[in-house]
Amino acid sequence: MKTEIRGLTGLRGIAALTVFLAHTRETLGERGLHLPVSSLVERLFLNGGRQVDIFFVLSGFILAMTYGSWFSGAISRSGYLKFMQRRFARIYPLHFVMLLAVITMVVAAHVTGANTRLGLGRFEFRTLPEYFLLIHAWNLFGNGVGQWNPPSWSISIEALAYLIFPFWIFLASGWAKTRPWLLVLGAVICGFALNAVIPWGIDGIPGIARGITEFVLGCAVFNVASSGIANWFRSELGAIVAVLILVVAYALTPDIGFDIGVAAAPLLLTLCANNAVSRALGGRVVFFLGEISYSIYLGHFLFSSISYRLISVDWMRTGPVATVVGIAFILAFVLTLSTITYYTVELPARNFLSGRRRPAPVVAPVGAAGPT
Repeated sequence: MKTEIRGLTGLRGIAALTVFLAHTRETLGERGLHLPVSSLVERLFLNGGRQVDIFFVLSGFILAMTYGSWFSGAISRSGYLKFMQRRFARIYPLHFVMLLAVITMVVAAHVTGANTRLGLGRFEFRTLPEYFLLIHAWNLFGNGVGQWNPPSWSISIEALAYLIFPFWIFLASGWAKTRPWLLVLGAVICGFALNAVIPWGIDGIPGIARGITEFVLGCAVFNVASSGIANWFRSELGAIVAVLILVVAYALTPDIGFDIGVAAAPLLLTLCANNAVSRALGGRVVFFLGEISYSIYLGHFLFSSISYRLISVDWMRTGPVATVVGIAFILAFVLTLSTITYYTVELPARNFLSGRRRPAPVVAPVGAAGPT
């Protein structure tokens, strides 16, 4: 596999892992085990929400790389349906299985009278149709995202982005060839303007504005992937600068914001070449994390909930050794189950529902985007 493609996959893995670690720290804190870290460390490594901003930009970038040529000249009915079939195959099977698993556990808790830390009332069965339709984060009926597998809110926003992606590519195709930087500038201005009047959120207008502007930014950034600036960011020095831009943005931004998505854009360009950064993110372990990143992200709510019933947080509070052992157990447990769901649910369902009988080919490198 191309080094640059491995690097983009590895970035996804690091992002998913840090989302899980951030949520783990929050949950342990709610259970009385506080892990003291500086505000700088928290901003750099333990703010899971901003990783989702990177997910949205990365998603737009990769889809423009992979499917942009499908819709740059025209939108055919067959092309649109094929695209949606593949995106449905990519995100829905695991979402469906995780949702069923959470429902099963909630029903079992109701039947057995099991106690839960936050109570079972937060799981509202009337919101389940929206979850099954993957529209729960759109907040069409004023129900919010609810508590059924909370990480899936961003997948719901992604589904909306998929619906409009072909139309955006078609409408922007002229400028993508002749004025690509104007598209980038327009996406940046629009994103900052919306973020100025709409604080980023996870549902309704705040969630949709957040996801769509960052997704469109990723699409626009791919259009300049062959520019001189992009070529510089692919150099060894440019790669280091791209990482520093994102690190500085993390350090200076206390919470989520459109600036995180903008700061991530140079790194995407960096990862489209063979340099030290792309080699590091394309390493075997990090790349594997990227392969199972969707299972980590979508499954960690359920998997970590199970792990807290297998290891006592009260015991973890007895000393530093118990704390380290407990965190290591939770991490290993979630990664193990994520690996299992990747190979037993996510990968086979994706290949079957997309019409493939073998693993999907590698997405095209920059400059040679085409169907996959």
